Parts: sequence; structure tokens; C-alpha cells
Amino acid sequence: MEIQAGQVTFRSYLFFWSGQLVSLLGSSIAQFVIIWWITLETGSALYLSVASFLGLVPMVILTPFAGVLVDRWNRKALIGIADFLQALVTVVLIFLFWLSSVSIWQVLVLLTVRGIFQAFHRPAVSAIVPLMVPKARLSRMNGLNYLFTGAVTLIGPVVAALLLAFWKISQILWIDAVTFIVAVIPLLLITIPSVRKKQDKSSFSKDLGEGLAFIKNGRGFLPLLILATVLNFLLTPLSTLLPYYVKFDHLGGAPDLAIVLAFFQGGILAGGLLMSVMKGFKKKMVAIMSSIYIIFLGYALVALTPTGLFWFMALGGLIMAFCVPIANVSIQTIIQTVVPMKMQGRVNSVTMALASAATPVGMILSGVIVEFTRAANLFLGCAGLGVLVLTVSWFFTDIRHVEKMEEASIE
Repeated sequence: MEIQAGQVTFRSYLFFWSGQLVSLLGSSIAQFVIIWWITLETGSALYLSVASFLGLVPMVILTPFAGVLVDRWNRKALIGIADFLQALVTVVLIFLFWLSSVSIWQVLVLLTVRGIFQAFHRPAVSAIVPLMVPKARLSRMNGLNYLFTGAVTLIGPVVAALLLAFWKISQILWIDAVTFIVAVIPLLLITIPSVRKKQDKSSFSKDLGEGLAFIKNGRGFLPLLILATVLNFLLTPLSTLLPYYVKFDHLGGAPDLAIVLAFFQGGILAGGLLMSVMKGFKKKMVAIMSSIYIIFLGYALVALTPTGLFWFMALGGLIMAFCVPIANVSIQTIIQTVVPMKMQGRVNSVTMALASAATPVGMILSGVIVEFTRAANLFLGCAGLGVLVLTVSWFFTDIRHVEKMEEASIE
């Protein structure tokens, strides 16, 4: 029998979530400061790419295995340990900067280690959401999380940039360590329900196999994950090459890029706000497919922008960005609804691994392709390919039936 989330568990989750947002702000500040240091220290785009790559690699490789442990171990303890170890990495960095003995290879190694702990932390946090948030509030909570996470990741770099004018890097990094303490207090005070039966002694390989079997056999579930991964992959060229597109395809400057980015971010926040105030869509797959079609329409508008017409590009970006939270929140809510509580860690971890893998692959390929054609052609090709994949998924797979999956029949 599945554990039912109620008002008490929901209040506990909100308390926990507020602490995680504070911790995310600290991590966002630290991330910006470290990336800025790498930029100044090396003056190399290659090192920046390597830093991003090393941070993502543990997510791709370890997350599917970490998801099994999330379902087997005490999730509260796992979140606390992963948080503590990430804070410990930051403290090590602080002392390296304080001693003026830090080197680029040390920073890259520590970023990789931090990524390893993230591979355990993210699926554990994601797995407790349907465990503690009532099903009727899942969509709204996911929208609220999308909205506030977007706001925090937007504010973090701004705060970091301001602090760099007055403080040393070693001083700024202490914010990340302090926000860990703020996050761990709610974690210690709340109770996270357990989904693991004490008498269940199944092996690691069996648990991993069960999670993969659910993904493979759940009607329409695998096509949904593939669609989400393809969407992430096709949007990566735009997020990677937008500054290049503005500068070289449209002969624009920093103010033009800032305007376009502001419209993109505004669309993300508006879409997140919409999903946070509504209960969600009754037919979520229809909402997902419709919103993704609109995303690719906006993508095409960005690609077809006449030279120098930045308001047109910004409008296309606004249309795209507004629909991204609608698609992502609805997909996330479906996963939380149809996946049994005891498998949330395993299934969420595979989803995260696929999304993490799509980003670096998209970055590398987009950089290579633009050597042979204009960025506008790449964007337009991605938009057209997205429409094709979306149409094929709807008419030739079981993706439209994924909401009808019954948890009881899978257990």
C-alpha cells in the first residue's frame, strides 16, 4: 500500500523546501564566483567548457546507480550527508584560496567531487516530493519550485557580482557554507516517511533492474522520457550560442543581448508563475504536446529574425520561454504521479541522467555545426526536427496513454 501524503507532510515539505532554496542561493553565488575565477585565471573558453563538463559527468554516470541507493537508504540521512559533503568541498576551496595556493586543476577536481555528491542529492530531493506533497497539489508545487528556483538562480550571479567588488573570493564562498547550515536545520526537524520495508532484502542489481523494467514496460513512459531528453538536446544550441547569434549573425552588442535575455527570463518566470497558481491541466499530455509545439514555433521565430530586429527575436524568446515551465512542470507531475513511491529515486535518477547527458552533447555538436553554417540555420533545423519528433511521438508511440498508468498494476 502506498503512503499517502497529507497536510502534515506537506507543511513539513514546505519547511524543508525553504531551506533548500536558501542553500541553492549560496550554491549559485559560489558557482558564479568560481566560474569567474576560472575565466580570469585562464582566459580560456576551453577551461570553462571543461569545468562545466566535469560538473555534469558524475550526474550522467552515477545518477542511475545513486537512484537505487536513494530508494534503498534513508532519504533524510542521504540528503543530509550529500549536503554536508558539498559544503565540505566548499570549505576546502575556501582554505585553498585563503592560503593563496589554489590551482586550476585543484578547482576542477573539487568541482567533479561536488558533482558526485550532487548525483546523490538531486534524485533524493526529487524522490520525496510525491511522498510529502498531496497529489492534488503536485502540479502547483512543481510550478512554485520552478518559479523560485529560476528566481534564485537569477539573483545568485547578481549578488555574487556585487560582492566581488568588496570581498575576496574566500570570503564570498563562506556564504555557501553558511547556507548549508540554514538548509540542514529544517531537514533535522522534519520527518520524511520511509518507503523501504524492513524485511525487503533485495539486491542492488535487482532493484536497478526493477527500475529499468518500469521505465521500459510502463505504457508510454519511455517515449515520454525520450521526448523530454530530445527537447533538452534541441534547446541546448540556442542557450549555448545565443551570444554568438546576437553578435555575429545580427551585428548586435551587449545591450541587445541583455534585452533578449531579459525577455527569455521573463517568459520563464511568467510560465513558472502560471503553473504555481493553477492546479495543473486535466489532460497533461495534451498540454505538454501543445506547449512544446509553441516552444518550437518561438524557436523558429528566433531563427527567422531579420538582421538587427532584436524586438522580434525577443518576442520569439518570450513565446518559447513561457511554455518551457508548462511542459517541464507537467512532465514532472506525470512522473511523480504514475511512478510508485518506492521507485521514485530510481526513475528520477534515470530522467536526470538523460537530461544531463543531452546538454554537453548538444553543446559540442552545436559548436561544430556552426563552423559550417549560420547559427540561424542550426536553430531553424532544431525547430523543424523538434516538430517532427513531437508529431511522430504522438501518432506512432503510446505517449498519449502515459497518464492512464496504474501504480497498483506495476507493483
